[in-house]
Amino acid sequence: MRSLLRSRRGSAAFATVVALVPLIGVVALGGEAGSWYVTRQHAQNAADAAAYSGAVQQLCLSGSACAVTQSVDYRAKQAAAQNAFCNSGSSYPGSKCVTSPSGVSHSVQIASLGSWKGTAGTYIQATVSQQQPAYLARVFGLSTVNIAATAVAKVQIIEKPPCVLALSGPIGIQGSANINAPNCGMASNSTAKNAIDFTGGGMTVNLGSLTTVGGCTGQAQFCDPALTYMPAPIPNPFSALDGITIPTLAKCSGSALTAYSAATPCRNDKFKLQGNGTGPTLTGGVYFISDTFTLTGGVSVSGTALFILLPGASLKVTGNSALNLTGNPSVATSQLPSALQPHASLFANMALYKVTDPDTSKNGPNDVQLGGTSGINLKGIMYLPSANVAFQGNPTLNLAGGACGELISKSVEFNGNATFDTTGCPSQTKLVSSQYVQLVQ
Repeated sequence: MRSLLRSRRGSAAFATVVALVPLIGVVALGGEAGSWYVTRQHAQNAADAAAYSGAVQQLCLSGSACAVTQSVDYRAKQAAAQNAFCNSGSSYPGSKCVTSPSGVSHSVQIASLGSWKGTAGTYIQATVSQQQPAYLARVFGLSTVNIAATAVAKVQIIEKPPCVLALSGPIGIQGSANINAPNCGMASNSTAKNAIDFTGGGMTVNLGSLTTVGGCTGQAQFCDPALTYMPAPIPNPFSALDGITIPTLAKCSGSALTAYSAATPCRNDKFKLQGNGTGPTLTGGVYFISDTFTLTGGVSVSGTALFILLPGASLKVTGNSALNLTGNPSVATSQLPSALQPHASLFANMALYKVTDPDTSKNGPNDVQLGGTSGINLKGIMYLPSANVAFQGNPTLNLAGGACGELISKSVEFNGNATFDTTGCPSQTKLVSSQYVQLVQ
């Protein structure tokens, strides 16, 4: 018996059992805390979705044609419900909420804010929470645990819309270009990292806005003001004109520039004016151009007109020549071939339009070059969807006064001493401002 009492066999096992009791408790408590972390992540996802959806709806309702008429509160709470967080008794399409276990409840609160962290604006805040019983945490005096997450989304509308839009290519500015568009701006729908490309530092740039769905390359003083990697491209208000096939037009007779009409349904082929002096004064016609339209040697053409460049046509204004056009306030269907008549309203205040043939092989050179010491004074819209527009040498594009001009093309380059001036533009064009929603918390 004495030997049995003095035996130490099994003492290690007993000590291990004693040590395992608190260890198991700590591990179990850690598992419970881990479940809180997972719930917190789910709550944050729901809050992010709710704030973003609410802000998108706020942006939609602030526009003129919102197809979804539910309130911001409804859309935000619907997004939270689709992420399995619902207020008691609520029901929304696509909801993933299920009957919660006993003691578990959810809360979704949506608030519209006029400022956030001292910055004025339009903000939507979503606060999502789950309250549930505590288990092992009761040893710390917790009977319930409230797990919450908050997200804030900002509704952003750029105040000054673009008056220059590159539909798929970049906007390049280099040399000593002078860009002066304080009441509007420039935008590129290119997704490339150089969608806005500043080369060198000798240019002067004064823009009301600069946005792109791609990036900006060049000196920080030019790129820092740009809003890059925007979530959506600028809509093209003239896209209905793309892909229209215009029936073959006969060549206009004679050497004079001839407007389209029922009596003269023709195109001006390889039209060229050169030498010093004043060319024709245009009085509201629509002129179809094929091959190359050339002004050179100091000649000037001015007036009210719409120039339509047919597939393969190009425009060259060089050598101290001048093209001074004001877009027609309106264009009658009788001034257009049948293919364009349904879109006559789109040509109001348009000065220059380049047709894109559905068969791209027929488009030929897609460049519009304005160079030398030419002067371009356009009071109207230039819609050149397939053209790479280049301003080279010392050309001046002045869209000031009258109807504000807009340039919409495949890509745009301002080189040399090119000047682009839209000082007289009002703070509204046919191009809409960039609009986006951004999660800020």
